Amino acid sequence: MRPDPGNRIQSKPRPAAKKQAHGASGVRARLNNLLAGYVRHHKETVHTSLARLKAAPLQSLMTMLVIAIALALPASLHTLVDNLRQLGGEVEFSARMTVFLRHDASQQQIDELLVTLKAMEDVDELAFVSREEALAEFSATSGFGDVLGLLDENPLPAVVLLKPVAELGGDPARVTTLIETIARQPQVDDVAIDLAWLQRLQGLLEVGRKLAWALGAALGLGVLLIMGNTIRLAIENRRDEIVVVKLIGGTNGYVRRPFLYTGLWYGVGGGAMAWLLVWLAVVLLGGTAKELATQYQSSFTPTGPGFGNLVLLLLSGGVLGLLGAWIAVSQYARQIEPE
Repeated sequence: MRPDPGNRIQSKPRPAAKKQAHGASGVRARLNNLLAGYVRHHKETVHTSLARLKAAPLQSLMTMLVIAIALALPASLHTLVDNLRQLGGEVEFSARMTVFLRHDASQQQIDELLVTLKAMEDVDELAFVSREEALAEFSATSGFGDVLGLLDENPLPAVVLLKPVAELGGDPARVTTLIETIARQPQVDDVAIDLAWLQRLQGLLEVGRKLAWALGAALGLGVLLIMGNTIRLAIENRRDEIVVVKLIGGTNGYVRRPFLYTGLWYGVGGGAMAWLLVWLAVVLLGGTAKELATQYQSSFTPTGPGFGNLVLLLLSGGVLGLLGAWIAVSQYARQIEPE
């Protein structure tokens, strides 16, 4: 009797499933191998690119120095602007803020105004000069005491001599706000202060800041050109090596990678040297600037580029070096093909 086909055990799908499982694991293994090879080549390229720079120390140092000078010029201007802004904030006003009071202000109203002014956070010190004190001082210093004695009424108003906080010197907007707040007081007739020097200083600082950015952009383009020419020469020196790599199946990305790392090291080294140049300039000129500030009764001390500026210069140099190398490799390395 023939067996029922419906009772047969279906065993054929199992080898297919097993084969599919082996196929998936094989794909993962190949991907892992590719990733490991990619990482390994990056590590090898880092070491070989650094070794090539060490093999030609003078050439590497000169290239980094050229990049450093290009980056140090705008960085120096930016540091100068920051120090001038700090100096502007510390220098006291050339004339104290003078608050002229109304002639009809009573003593009670004046006392209330003094309390209000003392409570303002932008006011450091104040001194009240009554009408009588103002007249006596003017008579003693002007030489017109006899003439003033003939007047029926004291023409001079009572004034409040007000000294703003030091931080106000670097912020014209806060100065204007303080003046408007005081002028709105009912006992106040007028407020006088010389803001022309402060406005001129702020205008110069704004021009210097914009000039620093413009100079940085122009010299950044110069760094790209320098890096492109340097990498182009490196490509020409290694033409035979590139041809051999492409003959054995090396891709353009494989060929490009060492030159990109070379450009990166040049840029980072140039950024570090630029920070060092600016720091040395501040150290050399800082003593003279401090002595000059002391003659104007200022405690100003020049500050050099900080850690933030170091990071910015390293990033700027690295990006410019990497970009310049990428442009050069993309333009020249692809033209080298085995014959």
